[in-house]
Amino acid sequence: MKKHSTGALTKEQKAAQDKRYTQGHSYDYIIIGTGMSALSVGALLAHAGKKICMLEAHDVPGGMAHTFRMGDYEFCAQVHYIWGCAPGGRIYEFLRKIGLEKKITFQLLGPEGYDRMVMPDGKAVMIPYGFDELAKRIDTAYPGQRDAVLRFTKILSKIRTELRKLPDRKIKWWEYILNAHQFPTLLRYRTKTLQNVFDKCKLSKESQAVLIANAGDFMAPPKDLSIFAYCGLFGGYNNGAYYPTHHFKSLTQGLADFITSRPGCHIYYETAVSGIDIREGNVGQVRTADGKAFVADQYICNMDPQTAAGMIGWQHFPASWRKSLQYRYSPSGMMIYLGLKDIDLCEHGFGRFNTWHLLQWDMNKMWDEQGAMHFEKPWFFISTPSLHTNDHGTTPPGGAVMEIASYCEFDHWKELQQKDYSSYNKEKLKLADQLIDLVATTYVPDLRKHIAVKTIGTPMTHADFCNAPYGNAYGSYLDPKQIGTGRLKAVTPFNNLWWCNASSGFGGVHGTISTGMDLYMDLTGDRFFNNTTQPTDDEFVKQLRVGSR
Repeated sequence: MKKHSTGALTKEQKAAQDKRYTQGHSYDYIIIGTGMSALSVGALLAHAGKKICMLEAHDVPGGMAHTFRMGDYEFCAQVHYIWGCAPGGRIYEFLRKIGLEKKITFQLLGPEGYDRMVMPDGKAVMIPYGFDELAKRIDTAYPGQRDAVLRFTKILSKIRTELRKLPDRKIKWWEYILNAHQFPTLLRYRTKTLQNVFDKCKLSKESQAVLIANAGDFMAPPKDLSIFAYCGLFGGYNNGAYYPTHHFKSLTQGLADFITSRPGCHIYYETAVSGIDIREGNVGQVRTADGKAFVADQYICNMDPQTAAGMIGWQHFPASWRKSLQYRYSPSGMMIYLGLKDIDLCEHGFGRFNTWHLLQWDMNKMWDEQGAMHFEKPWFFISTPSLHTNDHGTTPPGGAVMEIASYCEFDHWKELQQKDYSSYNKEKLKLADQLIDLVATTYVPDLRKHIAVKTIGTPMTHADFCNAPYGNAYGSYLDPKQIGTGRLKAVTPFNNLWWCNASSGFGGVHGTISTGMDLYMDLTGDRFFNNTTQPTDDEFVKQLRVGSR
């Protein structure tokens, strides 16, 4: 039920796609979707000389990372910063593999830090690069917490060190037993939540709040969040938080353009897949809503696996596979996209960093309240992407982009929309106005007079534009049950079909690009990236500090 499209295909573009279809091209791979994991595996396969065809229901590539235009402003739908962009990092090495590392570049956030955590008492702690400096900053704001923070970050460092030892391939069950002595921390904490580790380290409520103010990065509170998921993201940003030099469109559209520049490789937009046909135990063809049928030797599914399984037919899945597909989804939230005019956000304390603002100390309590649609004291997030790079191509002269976000659940908005769209829209505007008022009261007193463009997304918007079940942000929920050896992988019961999405790997740009890289390496045997030989966390941080002098 899209109420707005970023730029639907013209009649001429549609006709060109239809003409190409009638030419009877043959493909090595059909890829369903153009999310980040699909774009990464697609670019690698195209670079390797494979002929690929990508089928995208939307009119732009990128999935949750796609860019849309409203008036004179452009906004990235869901992504605000990423990691792994320095030499040796996964994203950099992926781009280097396909020859785009000098064309698609990134700006480091900071230098004083990448996330500003604003606490209920008004104190602000800037999250730096390096756990030693983090402990100092928290201790400066809340004296007496240095040792507790160091105990906590020591556990994170041990987990990350042991994760680097894991081979970049599927591990046999007996290998865990044989090599258990190499992974004592992973085994000890495999079922632990972030809250478990907070409690173990005896962190104060203030330190806990600083360390999980970014709960929106995980879409889970500390009582549910796997310590492994937290460690992956928080430790990743510790090694460098980045924003694309030419905004996220340069990454998504750059990869899409690279793919279609290769011989025999095509992307069909506004071409929603409506059927996946099984023939003699394998995928035989993919059908689309506009009556087309696509055939290839191999198929890669960037679509949500549960959705795809329903399209294939659950009867084709053995019982064990059905169980692995019954995962719980992560939630999402509300996003407010503001195009501002005649304002310098630096004068209001913003810069090359993001802001997480808490109105109470207990993130678990806030999460429960907002899940029940109680927003008396919410947490909220502010990103100012127009300040994160010197490229001002997403705004008119004198303009700025501000994005505000917070957590809310899907079911409430679905019920409202199904009951009455005007009621849904009225409540959406009411909550958005409340969050805008909080930003105006706290940071930009005359914010409203500078708003030139305002558009609002809810979990229903995510479901609509990105085909995200329940409006989920990161695929399956990031709790201990769904992180680790039991997590869904790329393999399916069908020899020529592979999952490649947030739920069969990990969410976020780094997670999904990694998912696409891993699938490519498994399919081709071209293991161009080795997790065990990339720079250590200490080496990444040292390089960041040298570069910022």
